[in-house]
Amino acid sequence: MSTLVGKTAIITGASGGIGRALVETFLANGAKVIGSDVVGSTPVAIENFHFVQADVSDETSVQNLIAQTIERFGALEILVNNAAVLAPTASVQNTSLEEFEKLVQVNLRGAFLSCKYSYPHLQQSKGCVLTISSMAGVHGEKNHAIYAATKGALNALTQSMAVDWGDDGIRCNALCPSSVLTPNVDKMIEALPNASEIIALRKSINVLGFTATPQHIADAAVFLCSPQAAFMTGAIVPVSGGSECGYGIKY
Repeated sequence: MSTLVGKTAIITGASGGIGRALVETFLANGAKVIGSDVVGSTPVAIENFHFVQADVSDETSVQNLIAQTIERFGALEILVNNAAVLAPTASVQNTSLEEFEKLVQVNLRGAFLSCKYSYPHLQQSKGCVLTISSMAGVHGEKNHAIYAATKGALNALTQSMAVDWGDDGIRCNALCPSSVLTPNVDKMIEALPNASEIIALRKSINVLGFTATPQHIADAAVFLCSPQAAFMTGAIVPVSGGSECGYGIKY
């Protein structure tokens, strides 16, 4: 596969889970990739990959990420906003102000800053933005109030940027997983007293009857960033096993 040959992509939150799958799949499809994460680890060692430690909630850090991308590869065609935090898993009344601000800083401010400082380069390349959102931002999720709110805001931001940047030839889409098997989420579930119940529920909330892997998300992301999706912008795309069609839970 070579659908992204010659394209340079920034992928935030690149060190694990969905981020690592995005990096590996974009590279496999011919892209040159700058991976970034707040932790300083390199997921892969390959000629067309470079890691930049960056905190997406920090303006200077994001500016440095963009500058290093241009310095190394000379252009930017694709921005993938993947960096996010999930915790706390709580309702509004059980969420502290500090926890609220952390979710907003990383999930929403991080995408805003990345888009803002990528814009002139995406304008030049007529590139695209893909934001990894969530079905929680479409129809809410129990005990994930602020997380869901940030993802709903990202969906609205995506559609607004699609309108604002359409004349520049920049496409902006969001990809919405439901439940995904990632190490961080798995650890969080394993620590719960009802872990087996939660695992069974994750499999049953969609009509396909199994939980997505990061690879399912990465494959859809490649398509949305490829020339095959050239007439798609402002789209909020479910990659959710049909969970929005009605939970397939068997009572």
